[in-house]
Amino acid sequence: MKHLLLVIFLSAFFTSYGQGSLESDRLALIALYNSSNGPQWIQKAGWNPAGNPGDSPCGWWGVTCEGGRVTGLNLQGSALDGSIPPEIGNLDQLKTFIVDWTMIVDNQFPGNTQYLPLPTEIGNLTNLEYLDLSGKVSDWPWVGGFPLQGPLPSSLGNLTKLTYLDLSCSLVDLQYHGSVDGAIPSTLGNLVNLKHLDLGYQQFSGPIPPELGNLTQLEYLNLTGANTFTGGIPASFNNLVNLKTLGLGYFNCCTIYNGTLGGPIPDLSGIPVSAIVNIESNAFNFDGLDLNISRIDWYGRQSPIKLDVSMLGLTLLTAQAGGIIANNTYKWFKDNVLIATITGDNTYLASENGIYYATVTSSAVPGLVLTTEKEVVIVLPVTLVSFSASSEGDQNNLTWKTSFESNSKGFEVERSWNGSHFEKVGFVAGHGDSNNGSDYSFIDKSPLFNSYYRLKQLDFDGTFAYSSIVSVKNAGSAIVAYPNPAADHFYLKNLKGNGEVVIRTLEGKTISRQVVEPGKPVITTGIAPGLYTVTAEGSVQKIAIL
Repeated sequence: MKHLLLVIFLSAFFTSYGQGSLESDRLALIALYNSSNGPQWIQKAGWNPAGNPGDSPCGWWGVTCEGGRVTGLNLQGSALDGSIPPEIGNLDQLKTFIVDWTMIVDNQFPGNTQYLPLPTEIGNLTNLEYLDLSGKVSDWPWVGGFPLQGPLPSSLGNLTKLTYLDLSCSLVDLQYHGSVDGAIPSTLGNLVNLKHLDLGYQQFSGPIPPELGNLTQLEYLNLTGANTFTGGIPASFNNLVNLKTLGLGYFNCCTIYNGTLGGPIPDLSGIPVSAIVNIESNAFNFDGLDLNISRIDWYGRQSPIKLDVSMLGLTLLTAQAGGIIANNTYKWFKDNVLIATITGDNTYLASENGIYYATVTSSAVPGLVLTTEKEVVIVLPVTLVSFSASSEGDQNNLTWKTSFESNSKGFEVERSWNGSHFEKVGFVAGHGDSNNGSDYSFIDKSPLFNSYYRLKQLDFDGTFAYSSIVSVKNAGSAIVAYPNPAADHFYLKNLKGNGEVVIRTLEGKTISRQVVEPGKPVITTGIAPGLYTVTAEGSVQKIAIL
């Protein structure tokens, strides 16, 4: 009988005081009080951190209880100053959690307050439906509050009952941004019941996770702020068919620079026309913007677009504004003076020294003026009329012609296997000063299977400029893998120099990367038998591994 009573007593004790009890809720609230400068809270009626085990927190200010557990915590306006402790994860019945840092304490600076990232334990609150940890500060001189720091934990993706999530920051008068940084967790794509997601005015980086496109119930999505996103708008955003507001603009009061979100805008026709969509102050051009103009409301102040410069005869300038070129009008400037207005052609031939740039408008995108980067053009005293390359046997023949030369030292011939990284393979002397046409040639006796060439024209004073790029394929120099099939290794015939050899599955998955010298084996030990592709110096072929 005594043993039975002891079991009943212990069961009652752990029900009342153990984890998952009102007592564990009370201790979690006390931990929050202590980590956020509780004695200085403006609102704290009933809070008794020095109480006894078994005391109920249900009468404390901002605390709501149901069924003997804490289910709601609303400390809005209490002027919390500190961080959320890990113990917050013990409030496992919490449905509503509101802790903003709105209030200001006049001229009272905090002590050695430690601000920490949102704890991983926040992911234990799997009953949460409403989470607001935002900051909306409206005064000066001192911001007292609850500033979140560092990256967001991936455990936020456990809160699948959430319909409202606000981790934004804004300072109305000072236009401040918060200190949450790092990548947006892809696990937020698990929160399929969300209708409101606000991560605005923080400092996120990396790509916008395409998993956010899973949140098809979203009505409000705000990623506006001082973010340094890479890449563009995920194509999955076309799934957000219930959106009323989409904020992707960049804003930082402390810099004149724009955001880095850019690239072609994907099809957004799934977003309602009635939605308010903002992509202002980023790095977009007309690519996709012209096709989505009915869906995008705010798109002004984009970053300068690229102005390409190439030398072939005169200096050719190309404005990379994107979109349908026939819809675009290009205004060309030299030394800030308008020199040409051209519609339907994004190029301009510069024949004089100066600082060039262009402004571009599109008839499909009203009100947006894109401006190119400025480029200093020095017209070299060599007029290159033509430049070509052809394959003959196991060599490549390059020919070019000039119509005028002055102070010309000569031409460095550069070669690349991918059109990006070039190396010098030869030099042809120039004719110094010549008013007559001059013909030049160069033979590459060790060509690559795919060769890209350009000329680096040099003057005696050290000035230089590059020609346009030409390419040629030489089947006689094709890299051949042997033996094929291969067991634990194979060799590459016609490999010209030390280079990376990549082995991939037929689906494109990279299996191996090796730097291989000519005549040395490519090791395949540990690679499962099957059919693969081998890429080296721009050449791709299949190989069977046994």
